[in-house]
Amino acid sequence: STGREWATVSNEGLHVYSLDDDMIFDPILLTEAVTPGAVQSNLRSGQYGTALVMSLHLNEFALIRQVIEDTPYGSIPHVVRSVGPEHLERLLQCVSKCMADSPHVEFYVQWCLELLQTHGMHMEKHRGSFMRAFRAMHKSVQTRHDELKSVSDNNRYTLDFMEDQTKLLLSAD
Repeated sequence: STGREWATVSNEGLHVYSLDDDMIFDPILLTEAVTPGAVQSNLRSGQYGTALVMSLHLNEFALIRQVIEDTPYGSIPHVVRSVGPEHLERLLQCVSKCMADSPHVEFYVQWCLELLQTHGMHMEKHRGSFMRAFRAMHKSVQTRHDELKSVSDNNRYTLDFMEDQTKLLLSAD
């Protein structure tokens, strides 16, 4: 907890308050069996889709990130199919946030690609509710593209210089 949210119980039920706009408490299908321990157990047993859905229900970023990063590259398409439309916006936001500071660019680009290919039609129909997540994803992908382009250009210029120096040395002999 960051100290920016609090909860209270009254005769009318549970009330969750937060100063953050992206704090979403989703009590639908939230049972006593949906715990961080259950998420860890599902991860250990290789049930990545179940673990991801449970972590999205709990809405704990660190737990969602762990599930995403522990999911094998080859299992990403299967895991993405297990996510329902009610969790897509949150998952897009989390993937974008994780991608921003991760060295695993291809891994997160694959997550983005699978999410768009699998759920693209639904997101297109409900474009308005996904615009914030789309912008976050675009920003993360564009930032990583710019960083990689800069490194690649620098490497190309260095290789061109080395090639020119080699030609000079060979022509001098």
